[in-house]
Amino acid sequence: MKQLLYILAAFLLTTGCKKDDTKIFDETPEERMSARIDELNSALNSSQYGWKASLTTNVKGGYGFYMDFKPAQSILMVGDLNSETASKANTSTYRIKWVMNATLIFDTYNYISMLHDPNPGTYGGNPGAGLQSDVEFEYERINGDSIILRGFKYKNELVLVKVTPEQKDRYLGAAYKDNIETINNYFNGKNYSYINMAGLNNKVQFLFDKSNKTVTFQYTDNNDEVAKVTGKYNFEDVGLIFSGKGIEVNGITFVKAGMENGDFILYAANGDKYVLHQSSVPILLMQNLFAYNGIYKELYIPPNPPTGINSGFNAAYLACATAFGQMKPPRSLVDLRFVLASSNTATLITRNANTTTFTAIATYTYTYVNGIITLTNPSYDGNWAQRSIEYKALQNYFATDAVFKVDYVETNIPNLPLLGGLYKVSDNSSFFYGVLR
Repeated sequence: MKQLLYILAAFLLTTGCKKDDTKIFDETPEERMSARIDELNSALNSSQYGWKASLTTNVKGGYGFYMDFKPAQSILMVGDLNSETASKANTSTYRIKWVMNATLIFDTYNYISMLHDPNPGTYGGNPGAGLQSDVEFEYERINGDSIILRGFKYKNELVLVKVTPEQKDRYLGAAYKDNIETINNYFNGKNYSYINMAGLNNKVQFLFDKSNKTVTFQYTDNNDEVAKVTGKYNFEDVGLIFSGKGIEVNGITFVKAGMENGDFILYAANGDKYVLHQSSVPILLMQNLFAYNGIYKELYIPPNPPTGINSGFNAAYLACATAFGQMKPPRSLVDLRFVLASSNTATLITRNANTTTFTAIATYTYTYVNGIITLTNPSYDGNWAQRSIEYKALQNYFATDAVFKVDYVETNIPNLPLLGGLYKVSDNSSFFYGVLR
């Protein structure tokens, strides 16, 4: 019996050591990698007239481009980032290599690189991260006349669609820039845009945020509940498209928009058109939107606050900013946030900086009745107390006559998002204002 076991073990050992030449696949891994790279390279060069491209970012909205790939690995590009990128064609280079998949790499600086640029001075991105966009995109698939790629780090889709000769001419001529400017200019001074939708008893407010390249639909549904839907967009040679599969509002999916005979039109996936109308008064009361558990609970003043808004609050802001600037070494007032933190607690969150940024917080008890906010019982954290001299003007503004009416701030300043205000009941010309967030 023991001898039989030895013979069986020897047989298994010798057969296990034999080389198996059977291929699981018809091609080697190297051959498959090469074929995948060739497939992407051929696809990029397959469009005689180039491609229109859409890309979203994590920090802001969508961005549109025209791209023409050449076999010598050069690329001609325009984009909707600003007037220069939309009118001045940029030539850069690209390459395709294997990085766990066939990958398109923009290896010299171009308009897509601006979204990735870590220097905030280039295109307003975050320090070290830009707008959280990629310059390396892995190849996913071909879908009809489209190529779909995905950013390696931030995972946003880069979608390329073949264009016609007429589209190419518009992108590389004056029409692309003119289209962008026409739509942007249309919204100057139009604070209360809306559409009517079948099945909804109330108007649907449409907000066009040029700075962040987003649009928002907000409305009160038939159950008196406030609803809000936000999506990203980018410009094309004609009109604009909404990112991804579009923006769904009360069962209707909006996929693109554009100008027709002076009107701004929203186009639904089912072919229906919705004309944008204008109102002289707000579509929704701000008190219905601004609440600790509402669509907006914060008023935000950014590092570079809007100029041209006349309010008594400006004197308090300027006094605070000046006091920080007179410190040794000087500091800057970075930003302010008034937040409804809970049903009865509000906070004024400020940041000041030199080489280091410090956060200081004032906390208030509040009541909110019929659109009136009353602040009481102020308290201040250690950072605020340490800079009480510099914060004195702000502290006094919210501690004196601290009864405010919640309402919108009307302005004709171009390119501003929706602004909300806290108007002093004792002096309606004095109001704290900020971006609704």
